[in-house]
Amino acid sequence: MKTDKKTKKIMPTIAVILLIGTVLIGCTTGANMEPIHENITQATSTAEAASNTEALADESEETIISGTAAREKTEADNTVILLDVRRQDEFDEHSIPGSILIPYDSLESRLSELPDKDAEIIVFCRAGRRSAIAADILISNGYTNVFDMGSISNWS
Repeated sequence: MKTDKKTKKIMPTIAVILLIGTVLIGCTTGANMEPIHENITQATSTAEAASNTEALADESEETIISGTAAREKTEADNTVILLDVRRQDEFDEHSIPGSILIPYDSLESRLSELPDKDAEIIVFCRAGRRSAIAADILISNGYTNVFDMGSISNWS
């Protein structure tokens, strides 16, 4: 296929725009940026990067739970673990009765406090960023029934 000089000059610009768009799509889905970045740098084409971003978005959507659904789960089954990953001072100010506090930044070193990897665990924090990180930590460590409720305000 023969291409003219204008097309050769525009192609890199188009590729960069598509790559930026792919990253932005991942940001708006709430997906963790670290895996997106890793997949994009490993991707051999923009189309492959877009496909990987969509797959990550699908995975994160599967673990999202509404406050209403979380409340229903805990009312129906008293073995469901409500995991608060905020700081101690936030927990002291307001918490959900029966929830367990393990701040997200110490979660990996305290996984032994959640020994049943098949237990249903609903993770939450103040706004949703830390709960998403904590859910990823749990899933990457073999926990199989992890749900991210996001903000504690979703409970009420």
